Amino acid sequence: MSGSAGAGPGAPTPSASRWARLTWQAGDPAALAALLSHRLGVPAGAVGGGAWRLDLGGEPLEVVPWRREGPRDEPSPEGRLVFEPLEGGGQVPVPVTGAPLALVGVAWSTVELDRAEAELDPWLSAADPARGDGDAPADLHLGAHARRRRSAALPGGALVLEEPNTEGRLAASLARDGEGPCALFLAPSVGLAVWTAEARRRGVAVSARRRGPLGPAVLLPGRIIAGPHLVIVEAVATAPGASTIDP
Repeated sequence: MSGSAGAGPGAPTPSASRWARLTWQAGDPAALAALLSHRLGVPAGAVGGGAWRLDLGGEPLEVVPWRREGPRDEPSPEGRLVFEPLEGGGQVPVPVTGAPLALVGVAWSTVELDRAEAELDPWLSAADPARGDGDAPADLHLGAHARRRRSAALPGGALVLEEPNTEGRLAASLARDGEGPCALFLAPSVGLAVWTAEARRRGVAVSARRRGPLGPAVLLPGRIIAGPHLVIVEAVATAPGASTIDP
């Protein structure tokens, strides 16, 4: 699912199970999986059916063949992120301690924060400002106002709703794909500075460090401005003075 969600018959209880899995559609899944493996520094393995898998701290990311949504829906160079509903729900993954990179959040592009939050509310945890829910620092990498909500029902444990405030990367994502998942927030076990230095030694392009809705972060620029986007974060603030995410 790449667009807005609505509650439907038989939808699993968010607090009890995972409602969706995260996939990255691509015209050439093998080539994109190899590119992501190089950028992120994590291995990718074939899982059958033309799909490849990267393990992000216990959260599986599957790179799958492009699925056309219309006759003119051609694969884009960087592919697209999709939440695919899990019928009857799925088991919430157990985080892997010390994983090279862990998925700690997904950005959801929207043209209106309040409406998107209301539509997605069935899959979000109860808002608790003391644990970091609500308006967050602007995303300077993507050019957006941001609002964070926790969610056991969605991959990453946190959904960052983002509304463009510039003609930047998030606006380009919306123009191409409409509302839906558009970026991954990933936290390295070695810390942001060490991970960034290692990535640059591998020849990976890394942006300057800037603030973001989940803390200080760098962006890994893709081949096109519309993304999907990869954001590496230092730590995920849940409240003033906090430094780790509490799902």
